[in-house]
Amino acid sequence: MNTKKVHIRDQIAQSQRYIEKHLDSTITLEYLATSCGYSALYFHSIFTGIVGEGVKEYQRRLRLQRAANQLLFSETSLIDIALDAGYESQEGFSRAFKKRFSFSPLKFRKLQSDYNFLAGGKIMNTPIQQSDPTVAIKNFAPITVAAVRHTGPYSECAKAFTTLFKWTREQGLYGTYRQVIGISHDAPRTTPAEKLRYDACMEIPEHFIVTGEAQKYTIHGGRYACCVHKGSYRNIQKTFVAMLGSWFPDSGEELTNNPPLEVYLNCPSITPEDGLLTELRIPLK
Repeated sequence: MNTKKVHIRDQIAQSQRYIEKHLDSTITLEYLATSCGYSALYFHSIFTGIVGEGVKEYQRRLRLQRAANQLLFSETSLIDIALDAGYESQEGFSRAFKKRFSFSPLKFRKLQSDYNFLAGGKIMNTPIQQSDPTVAIKNFAPITVAAVRHTGPYSECAKAFTTLFKWTREQGLYGTYRQVIGISHDAPRTTPAEKLRYDACMEIPEHFIVTGEAQKYTIHGGRYACCVHKGSYRNIQKTFVAMLGSWFPDSGEELTNNPPLEVYLNCPSITPEDGLLTELRIPLK
């Protein structure tokens, strides 16, 4: 493999994570370019070529996607959501939101009770039935992970795990018991399939030095709503939607802006599909 190509993609992946971590900050093209050792002109072209949009467009889209989640899963006022997304007025935010999602913010918020909408529509072939999932609230310490980013349809995220497990073998980590975690950063209903972000992660020692195709970061600790999904990974979304649509509205809890986790409790290569266990963890305030 061309190591220079991997290095450049690693730099862009680190820049994306920086933007995601500092979503509310003013991030300049010049700062990111200097951090990677490029001129602003070259960095803009490299970033756009790999990510498919410029730095400002990327940050603006993620802010709007966060706003969409706030509309669906919080009671935060429209003006506060607009300000949180970086808009100076509710009107400007509403125009940008409707252009992005084809709904006004108010109409979008009314879709909260539509489970098929929450699931992304095309993901489910049949209407989702409201159920009462068994949910437990647990506290977790922060988890240090090595992660490989997949950008594209979630149905293709197995490629990221192939790369991750190859990397762990090279690092001497493969075969040791460590948590394997998937992180879906975007909702299929509000993000184009080619821009969905998914991190394939494996827990690593806190001071382990990560090089190559993986990046090192820390998953937030704290309170999580947890539910074990049994069966095919293809149906995880049904359990996730049941947690948000059935358990969450009457729970009295508040969600954070951090993404949910999928913690894979057994190995798909030696476990029948109907015996697969995945703990879904939704971060809470």
